[in-house]
Amino acid sequence: MTNIEPLHELKGHKGPVLTLDYSRISCIGEHVLASGSEDNTCRIWDLRSNKAIKGINNLNEPVTSVKFAKKANLPLLYLSSGNKIDLNESNKFLATADDEGCVNIIDLSSDKIYKKTTKKHQTICMTAKFRPKKSWDVWSGGMDSKVYEWDFSRGSVTNIYDMNAEEPSAAQMFNPPFVYSLAISTDGKWIASSLGDSTIQLISPPSKKSKTTKKVRLMNGHNSMVNCLSFIEPNKLLSGAANGKLAVWSDFDNSTTSTIDPAQSFQLKGNIHRFNWLETYEMDEKVYIAAAGVGLTPESGALFIGNKWDNYLSLLQAEYTEGEALDALGLKRYCCRRMVLTHVDLIEKLLHYNPLERTRDRGRS
Repeated sequence: MTNIEPLHELKGHKGPVLTLDYSRISCIGEHVLASGSEDNTCRIWDLRSNKAIKGINNLNEPVTSVKFAKKANLPLLYLSSGNKIDLNESNKFLATADDEGCVNIIDLSSDKIYKKTTKKHQTICMTAKFRPKKSWDVWSGGMDSKVYEWDFSRGSVTNIYDMNAEEPSAAQMFNPPFVYSLAISTDGKWIASSLGDSTIQLISPPSKKSKTTKKVRLMNGHNSMVNCLSFIEPNKLLSGAANGKLAVWSDFDNSTTSTIDPAQSFQLKGNIHRFNWLETYEMDEKVYIAAAGVGLTPESGALFIGNKWDNYLSLLQAEYTEGEALDALGLKRYCCRRMVLTHVDLIEKLLHYNPLERTRDRGRS
């Protein structure tokens, strides 16, 4: 395993960096990265100049998930405080995962909940992802160690996959396979779930070419919970564990076994103490990694941009400048509510805004 010493970092956040989203083409330019933090801010970075070009401040809560609009002509950015969100390919629907185990689908044309899933996870739903190439497919993962496939046109579950192994390992006895994140390949063929038992489960649902579900467990790449995933290519996956270890997995399409070991492993050293998020992207025919997490102290953040695939990771510097600050107050909010036996509790606030605006939009509520 190769140790990777960071060379430079993107500086600006005053707290742990929780989430990232990359956009190749957006309303504010090409190759931009949004980051959300426990410091109640969001930064937007130009990855060509390696500078922060927008600072979204005055948020009342940490930013736990961020998404650029799927269409470049839409000047919209979606932030959440709570669990993760996702947008479908047409930018018509937004999915939220909530602490009551439900998945909510918001119709962005009416700003109202389109569908709430009829069944739910037994405990917290950590993440929800739309499946590319499948218009009505949404997948979710939860702290009940289950992955659900939903038909959100009806709000009903299609399949439930148990992440517990038939013969639990010693790691699973002490670290159950809670589902922390999901990633889906761009062709929609593979769904990957990162698990608390230090493994990753790959699922390939039935298709026209294959009438059976294919499952592959990715083993021996990590020794602590896996909490972030990113597909580099449809048949190549990058995973990150809380302890800063990276693993690259490949060729699972051709696997004839139920388990696979990693193709490569790396340990990220330096100023990142814990991984929270990984994002991979291609620029100028090179593959880059954005790694976000906790710095050397629990109160500090870390955000690196890396270029790897020659057995090392070279990191680029991006000094933070305030840029044009956006005031998030007065902008449109979506609210997903959960019903508890004795009260209604607001658990998700989605800030929906136009990054091109330089002043407060007083016409919205």
